[in-house]
Amino acid sequence: MADKNSEIEIYIPQSLKGIVDMIAQHKSNTPCHFLALPNSKVELLFLLEGSQLERFYIDKNKSQFLPNDSSQFVMALSSQTRPVEARYKSLNAINVSMNPVAAMAILEIPASEIKDLHFEPTTLDNLHQLQDTLNSLPTFQHRAQYLEKFLLARLNASRYSEQTLGKITTVKTLHSGSIPSFIETELNFDRLHYSSSHMRKLCKEWLGVTYNEYLLHKKFRKAMYAINYENHSLTEIAHNLDFYDSAHLTRTFKRFAGMTPKAYQNSQKGLIPEFIILE
Repeated sequence: MADKNSEIEIYIPQSLKGIVDMIAQHKSNTPCHFLALPNSKVELLFLLEGSQLERFYIDKNKSQFLPNDSSQFVMALSSQTRPVEARYKSLNAINVSMNPVAAMAILEIPASEIKDLHFEPTTLDNLHQLQDTLNSLPTFQHRAQYLEKFLLARLNASRYSEQTLGKITTVKTLHSGSIPSFIETELNFDRLHYSSSHMRKLCKEWLGVTYNEYLLHKKFRKAMYAINYENHSLTEIAHNLDFYDSAHLTRTFKRFAGMTPKAYQNSQKGLIPEFIILE
């Protein structure tokens, strides 16, 4: 979803509401180098035939795991506080965007252990069969429905399945987007029955960050959308989103994006506003 010459198809898996926001296929033959701002999600990226990914990292050590060969065609990633930097010559990829509880529910890994990392998801079974099936199915709709069934089966078989559904009290739409069906959601945890220490432990496992950090990140995302889609000053945006003032908004934005709101506003965006084109 980086360059504006991309072809995008989107599917909303209703059977996984609250866990998976969307499944999207992204095709592009235009080389692109971009930043993707943190989205507090857990994602699966399946590289299909025709993809040439040259660079991809999140962590400060700039690890260079690239799933470009036949034995490593999928990566899991979680961009909580650091942007993703990536470059490709061409791309044919399916992205599964999931709320952070999916780390435990689908991958069976505490969310804190994959914060700001990308890696090969070896906890997923039958990756070679999955690769062959995704490349052989005739349409995106078939591929998306196949992945929905695969992930639902993973959830139902998970030892954390019941706990996952019990953690999610409501799912709010954060932004519906200018792309048809593009959606981002926000989780609300039921905190009434937990002590503060137990709540911290739960959030570390299921969100990867404290609950307040998770909510602050969502305010950053709302500010990002407001800068793009609303004709308001930073002072107005700060007030509308309950920041203390515009300086607080600027500090928060820079913490997650690595740039000020003004620098972000003046940057070249991709197809959706979290993508910043670098060259």
